[in-house]
Amino acid sequence: MQFFTAKSLLYVRIVFLIALTFFLVKDSELIFMSGFVILLGQAMELPHARIDPNNPLLGVLAIAFGSLAVTDVVPLIANNLDYFESVVPVRLTIAFGIACYTYFFKDSPISNGFVFTYAFFEIWLNFIIFNNLRDEKYYRVKQYIEENAEAIRQAHDDQVRVSSTDDRYPQ
Repeated sequence: MQFFTAKSLLYVRIVFLIALTFFLVKDSELIFMSGFVILLGQAMELPHARIDPNNPLLGVLAIAFGSLAVTDVVPLIANNLDYFESVVPVRLTIAFGIACYTYFFKDSPISNGFVFTYAFFEIWLNFIIFNNLRDEKYYRVKQYIEENAEAIRQAHDDQVRVSSTDDRYPQ
C-alpha cells in the first residue's frame, strides 16, 4: 500500500497550482529567480526567464494555472476517480511533450528554465498520481470481487451454453 493516497496527491497538485498562481500575481521574481528554477534551467542549458513584474502575461499565466487547479477541485470533491484515471495519463503525456520540446528546441520562446521546471513538476506529480490511481483501482476491484464472489460465480454458472445434438460430438 502506498504512503499517500491519490486524493491527497491531487490535493497537493491543487495547492501547488494555487501557490504558483498566487506568486505569479504577487511576486513573480520569487518564482523566476528561485534556486531550483535556475538550477534546473542551467542543468538543461536553458535560458533564464526574466519577466517584468508589470507584464500582463503574468496575469494570463495566473489565470491559466488557477483554472487548472479549479478543474481538479470539482471532480475531486465529487470523488470522481474515473475522471482522473482518464485525464492523468493525458496530462503526463503533455508534460513529457513540453519538457522534450523545451529541451530540444532551445531557440523557442517557451524554452526557458521556468517552463521546464513546471513540466518537470507536472511529470513528477502526475506520474505518482497515476501509479497511486492504478494501485487503488486494483484494490477496489479486488475488494469488489471478494465481496461479490458468490454472485459472480452464480452469474458465471447461469450462462447460456450451446450443446450439440449431433452424435458425432460427445458432450
